[in-house]
Amino acid sequence: MACILLGWELGANRGHVVRLAEIAARLMADGHSVHAALQNVDGAVDILPDGVVLWQGPVWPRLLVNVSRLTGPPVATMADILARLGLDRSESLAGLIHAWDSLLRAIDPDIVIADFAPALLCAAAGRVPAIAVGTSFERVPGSLAAFPSLTGERPVFDESALLDATNHALRATGRAPIAALPQLFRADRSLVASFREIDVYADARTESPVAPSIGSGAPALSDGKGEEVFVYGFEAMMADAALWDGLAKSGLPVRVHVPRATPALSERLTALGFAFEPEPLPFDRIARDSRILVSHGGHGFVSAALLCGLPQVVTHYDLEKRGYADCVVKLGLGGQVPLLAIRAEPFAESLRRLYADDALAARARAAAPGFHAQMDRLIDEEVASAVAELRP
Repeated sequence: MACILLGWELGANRGHVVRLAEIAARLMADGHSVHAALQNVDGAVDILPDGVVLWQGPVWPRLLVNVSRLTGPPVATMADILARLGLDRSESLAGLIHAWDSLLRAIDPDIVIADFAPALLCAAAGRVPAIAVGTSFERVPGSLAAFPSLTGERPVFDESALLDATNHALRATGRAPIAALPQLFRADRSLVASFREIDVYADARTESPVAPSIGSGAPALSDGKGEEVFVYGFEAMMADAALWDGLAKSGLPVRVHVPRATPALSERLTALGFAFEPEPLPFDRIARDSRILVSHGGHGFVSAALLCGLPQVVTHYDLEKRGYADCVVKLGLGGQVPLLAIRAEPFAESLRRLYADDALAARARAAAPGFHAQMDRLIDEEVASAVAELRP
C-alpha cells in the first residue's frame, strides 16, 4: 500500500481539516498509511481519524500574527491574496518550498494531496504525484493566463512582478519556471469540491466538480415550517460587529452558534435575547427549525443551506465569501452584505423583509433538488480512485 501525505497551507476554517479527515478515513480503509502536515494543528486530532501521523505544516509568513501585513486596499484576485501572504518576496516561496522538501524527505510519500497548498504543489511538481483538492475558490484553474478579477476592480499587485518573484524562487529551489502565475495550482489531478452554481471560475473550468464536503452528509430538505433565524458566526471577525444589534432589532426569533465563543460573547448574545448554542447543531435540526439562515459565507455552510432549501444571508468579509455571496444573490436564493458595512436598523429591516418573502422561500426549496443531484461524486471516493491510478 502507499504512503500518502495530506498538506494544507491556506484558508482559516475547519472545513479544510474536515475535508482531509474524510479523505484520510477512506485512504486508511484502503490500507494506505496517511500523514497530515497542516497549517493549523489546533483541534486537528479531534477531527482526523486515529492513526493519521500529524505534522506541523509550513506556514506562509504573513499568516503569523506578529508579522502580519494583511491590511491595505481590498484584494481583487487570487494573486493579490498570495502577494499579501508573502508571494511578493521570492524568499517567502523559496522558504516554503524548502520546508516542504524537508517534510517530503522525512515522510517519503508516494503521493501528496494538496488542500489549498500551492507551495506544496511547487515542491512536489515533477517529483511526487500530486492530487489537488479544494473548493471552487481554492482550486484555481491552472490553465488560466492570469488570475481574473473577482470584484470587477483592478488588481492591487502587478501580476508580472509576482511572476518574476515566483520564478526566482522556483529557480533557487531547483524547479522549472512557470509561464503564468495560475500554474502554481497545477496538479496531476484536480478535484473541485463545490456546486457548479457557486464556482467563480466556472467558465474556465474543464474538470467536473465533485460533491462539496459538509462534514455530516447532505441535510434533509426543509419542509418550510421553521420559524427561527439561525446564525452561524465566526468570532474572530464577528464578535464586535453591528450584526448582532441588527439581529436583535429585527424582533425575529434568533438562534446562534459561534464556534469557540468566549464567555463574554456568549453572555452578550444571550442578553440580546438570542438562543445561544454552545455546541454545533446537526444541520437537519437547523433545517427543521429555521426559516432563514445567516452566516459569514463559509463554503460548507453555504452549500448545506442550498441543500436544505432555505434562503440565506451572507455577511461576507473576504474575497472568497463575497464570491459565494454574489452567486447566492444571482441565483435569487438570498441576500448579502459586507460584514463591516452592516448598520443595525437597515439590516434589521432588510432581514424582516427577506424573512417574510414567501416567493424567496419557495425558490430556495425548489432549487434544493438540483443541488442534491450533485452529491453523487464524493471527494473521498474520487481521491481513492486517483490514488489507485497515480500510485507508482
